[in-house]
Amino acid sequence: MVAGPAFPASGCWLARARVPDRLLDVPQRDALAPAAPGFRAVQLRIQDGHITALAAAVANDGLPVVDLADGIVTPCWVDLHTHLDKSHTATRIGRTHHALRDAVAASGEDRDRWTVDDIRRRMDFSLRTAYTQGTRAIRTHIDWVGASMPQAWPVAQALRGEWSARVELQPTSLSPLQLFAQADAGTAIAAVLAKQGGVLGASVHPVPGQRSLLERVFELAVAHDLDLDFHADEHLQNDIEGLRTIARLTMRYGWEGRVACGHACALSVAPVDACASVLRALADAGIVLIGLPLANLQLQDGSAGRTPRLRGIAPLQEARDLGVRVGLASDNVQDAFVPFADFDLLQVLAVGALAAHLDDPLARWIDCIGTTPAAAMGLAWDGTLRVGAPADLVLLTGRNSFEVCGRPERRVLRGGRLIDAALPDFRELDRPGPAN
Repeated sequence: MVAGPAFPASGCWLARARVPDRLLDVPQRDALAPAAPGFRAVQLRIQDGHITALAAAVANDGLPVVDLADGIVTPCWVDLHTHLDKSHTATRIGRTHHALRDAVAASGEDRDRWTVDDIRRRMDFSLRTAYTQGTRAIRTHIDWVGASMPQAWPVAQALRGEWSARVELQPTSLSPLQLFAQADAGTAIAAVLAKQGGVLGASVHPVPGQRSLLERVFELAVAHDLDLDFHADEHLQNDIEGLRTIARLTMRYGWEGRVACGHACALSVAPVDACASVLRALADAGIVLIGLPLANLQLQDGSAGRTPRLRGIAPLQEARDLGVRVGLASDNVQDAFVPFADFDLLQVLAVGALAAHLDDPLARWIDCIGTTPAAAMGLAWDGTLRVGAPADLVLLTGRNSFEVCGRPERRVLRGGRLIDAALPDFRELDRPGPAN
């Protein structure tokens, strides 16, 4: 976070801003002069918590002017794939894990220590962190490993209400695919989600009967009118039938535009033609592919004492070229899966750009943490900067991708007002007793 010029509370012009082309409607974009490749020069008028003008020049209307000196402006971000229930457990787990199976085991052992107060404290800390970093909406997976409701689910629902004016929280169940072989368990989960506004999720790995189990998941989604979110093919086997089957079932059940798939690491090792075939199927089905670079770099091809050779990043460039909607998200934060992260989508964008060679990420890939996940979550505002949109903005000091990703300084506006820039202190997590 950085300080800046005095910021008027009553309304103002944000002068000399740069806005990525991808965040503007086409008519608005074409009416503005280019500032740099992929950016437009914009003067934004902010009044009553909304954007009231996107202009080529500041009008002489008596409002004060804040000079952004060619800094980049984006909407506040949307984190489409997180695990708030596990967040901030790394310190007590006490070691870094380099393989997915080891992280799963360590997280399962730590779950025995969870209490409602512990979960609430960590989740609230995570929401405060994300809010301060510039995030306005989060989808969080909640481990749901049996028929009974996990203790984290009602905590997430309570926080959803408490945070509704600051961060829109969308809880999502995460169950092993094999659980759906138990008809009663799947029905019970889906009924809760339908009543409480959740998303149905499953972890999809190569298992016997995979297709019939996925059919059961889609049947539940259709019966209960639920969006779907899969951890899909998070492995390095030459087996991408999970993704292929999800795409086919999405089309068969008419669930286009209501399905997201995270990870898709297996695509990174699949033969080129097979990979392209699955990507085309994902595009036809309107499935959002979520790249999760922090977790995949940490856990794919990992073992202690050995440098990984295969990094497991989904082919994001090829996916976009073939028409797939692509997102980027935080995934795990300071837990057994990802030891170093802070719900900072700028960090995710920068690491993803390095890992997947996403050139000029602020110009060409910013929609991956903005408009694409906003649409996937069904948010009221799609994140396009237009007149009438909320003045929920991130003001970046940097003028281009090099500066922003190299030194991610920012100020955050919500409703046209600067928020408190102080990130919560990790020492809060040491305190016993109920969460704040």
